[in-house]
Order: sequence, then C-alpha cells, then structure tokens
Amino acid sequence: MLCYHKCGKCSCRFFLFLIFVVTILLPVSVQARITDMRTGSGPTRMRIVLDMDEPAKFKDSGDSGKIVLDLGTSVKKNILRKFNDASITDINLEKSGKNSSRLTVRLKKPAQHKVIVLKNPHRIVLDVYRIEIVKTSRELGNGLGYTFWQDDMNGLPVRLYVLSMSPDSGYYLKPFSGAVNRNGRGKLSRATASVGARAAVNACYFDIDGWVIGNCKWNDSFYGVDSTPRSALIVDREGHASVQKDLAYRGTATLPGGRILTIKGMNRQRITDDLVLFNRNYGPATRTNEHGREVKVRQGRAIEVSPKGNMMLDNDSLVLSGHGVNKDALSRVKRGDRVAIDQTLGSRMADEARLVIGGGPLLVENGQVNVRAREESMAPDIAYGRAPRTGAGVTADGTVLLMVVDGRSQYSAGMTLKEFAGYMKRFGAVSAVNFDGGGSSEMVLDGKIMNRPSDGGERPVSIGLGLFRK
Repeated sequence: MLCYHKCGKCSCRFFLFLIFVVTILLPVSVQARITDMRTGSGPTRMRIVLDMDEPAKFKDSGDSGKIVLDLGTSVKKNILRKFNDASITDINLEKSGKNSSRLTVRLKKPAQHKVIVLKNPHRIVLDVYRIEIVKTSRELGNGLGYTFWQDDMNGLPVRLYVLSMSPDSGYYLKPFSGAVNRNGRGKLSRATASVGARAAVNACYFDIDGWVIGNCKWNDSFYGVDSTPRSALIVDREGHASVQKDLAYRGTATLPGGRILTIKGMNRQRITDDLVLFNRNYGPATRTNEHGREVKVRQGRAIEVSPKGNMMLDNDSLVLSGHGVNKDALSRVKRGDRVAIDQTLGSRMADEARLVIGGGPLLVENGQVNVRAREESMAPDIAYGRAPRTGAGVTADGTVLLMVVDGRSQYSAGMTLKEFAGYMKRFGAVSAVNFDGGGSSEMVLDGKIMNRPSDGGERPVSIGLGLFRK
C-alpha cells in the first residue's frame, strides 16, 4: 500500500534503516589488547612475549639503564615481575593511556635487545641478550677477508670464523700434510708456518696413524683417496672453485698380459691381500715390511722391483705395494715391463682439477640447504648432534668461504650440519661441503690460532688447506 502522509515518517524510517545497514557493513576499528605476558630464559637471552588479540604498533625507546616499548595496546592490569638475573632487575607492564601501555625492562648493566613482531597468533617479542652480538669484518688485502661473528642461534651462543677469498685474489688454495714433508699428523699452526701459508683450516678426515680419509689431490698427485661417493671442494686449472658431489676414487694397475688389479688404497699401511699405491706425499719411503712385493713405475714402465719392502719414493714415480694374492700378481712383473696405472674420481672435472679436497657431506646445493649425510654414508658422530665444524663454500661470484665454528663450550654450542649449512647460506654460499670437525676444527691466520679448539689445545691433524700468496 502506498503512503501519502506528508509528515515524512516513511522517509525517516528509511533513513534510519540506511544508517543501520552502513554501520554493520563499515569496518570497525578494534583496539588491540594484551591478553598475556610470558617470559623465558636461556644461555644467550631473556625473552619477553606479549600475547595480543589484534596487531599493534610499538615505539622502541629507553636509555642505558632500561628498555622502553610504548605500545598501541590496552592492558587490563599492571604487571610487575622481579628477576634474579645477571642482566635484568625487573619487568613492568602498565597502562600509559586510555588505549596504550608501556613495557619497561630495567637493566643491571647495558645489554643489546631486539623486538620481533609475529602474526597468527599476534605477539610482540622482546629479546634481551646476555651476550654481545658481534659481527666484525676486515679486509686483509689482495682479495682476502676475515669475519668474526658471535651470534645468538635460537637461544644458544655460537662463534664463527670465516676467511673469504675472492676469485681474483692474490692467493690460491693448496693442501698440505700436518706432518709437512710426509704422511702423518701435526699441529696446524706449526705446519702452516712450515709450508709458508698465510692462513689455513683443517680439512680431510683421518685415522690415528695419519691415514687420510677423503679424496685429496694437488696437481694430479694424491695425498689420500676414498672409494665412498662423497662431496669435495675442487678448483680447476683456471682457478674456478666449485663443490662437486659423488666423487669416488677408482684405481687400477694393468700388468703385462692384460691382467688388471684393483688399487685398494693410497698412501697408507698395507694390510692382508692389499694393493696400495704410494707417491712422494707419503714420505721418503713406503715403510712396508718384507712380506709383500713392490714395483716402482715411471712413465708407464716398471723401473724397479723388490721383495724387501720399504721402497724409496720420489716425485716422478709411483710404487705399487702388494700382499698375498696381489704380491703373487706383482711377482710376474719384470723391470722394463709396461705397467699402466689409471686413477679416476668418476668425474672429468674432478680428474682434470688442480685441487680436490674432500670431506662430506654436502651442505648447500644450488643455493639451498641440502645436507646429504645419509647419501654419503657419514658416521653418526658426524651426522648427528652439535659439534665444532669446519667447511668450505662457494658464492655465486666464485668467492671461496672457509668457515670454522667453535663448539662444546659455554661460549659456543657448536652446530648441527643443518645449522652449519644455514650459516653457509647466510654468508652467500650457493654450494658448500663439510670437512673434519670436532677437536680438529681450527683456523690459523698470520701465525695466530683464531678460534678455540674444543680439546683445549691443538689436535694434531693430517691435512690442512692453506691460502698461499701467488
């Protein structure tokens, strides 16, 4: 029915209806409220968490004696908490206005802090650090740099030491024995000085008698080998660095008549039915006994045979040392016979590279964390848990990173392989590989030990990776 009233009642009702609809549809500004305050304590920091029902802004202010956060949130009641803490006296959360509040943290001594805003659920997190977060870098000249970083790693203290070598630097990488002029172990600082390197880190794994465990090669001459497919840092003849995975040593000796023997080891003690290949990196002689047979090979021919053992080694020859069935096979080789020794890492790039320094597992691949501990059959003490770490990474522009992390102490917790890979990535590594760690982890620069080895002193190591002036 139509309304003809002139009083305007219908128009008024319609106008009120529109106001009601618009009020429902328009967004309503809801004031954020703090619903709870929680605190937590760890080795590196005191954490204060404010739970909120809506997002809120804050202003960070204060002075050397306190931290003050002015918050765009309301709080139902004031909260004061006192702490028996080395750095904090008390925490006070109170109303500062109708729709605002203030968080005050009174300090016993100046401390660094960080504020984090989180969503879903909404929180403001204040971390007050017990340790000093320090990251200092310095240029050492000719494309070489050094960084020290003391960091809070999710509530744990860690210390990192990083050498960075640009692709056009005045330095090159080269491995050397910890015993300097023979196979064996020695203190890295002493060996670094003896070989003339400006800096060095520990590299390959080893056993107690210095047997190198890992593919380690310089200019086609091996220090040690590993038949298990694992990752390594390689540098080609033009000086380009990369990390390659699944490198596995395979060696053969082809005797007169076409018989092919498998080389079972390199520069190590000979055992039952063994065939070991020696070169001058092992030392002046093979140090073997008379229970085998040895053949010295130069340019594809046998130049000397001996059943006495302990054959002399030189820079131009290789020595095959056999026991048991391999001794019998070598007994048929005469001086002057052709003997072909073939060695490969299963990769043309690695075979032709100037430097191969192996360890494992792979840490970073194509810019992403990819820890291949299971694929590379790493031992549990390497694959699991936090420990001191040493490794190498390569950035997108070809810069080589040599990183050492302290561990097993109150000032540095060490890292898992995944955490170590994460820090490699934070330094810009697009590929990275792990080296030997634990008590072996060490960095030497300009004659000084930069880190704190976890044994309390230097552990003798088998292989160092040095930075030498060109």
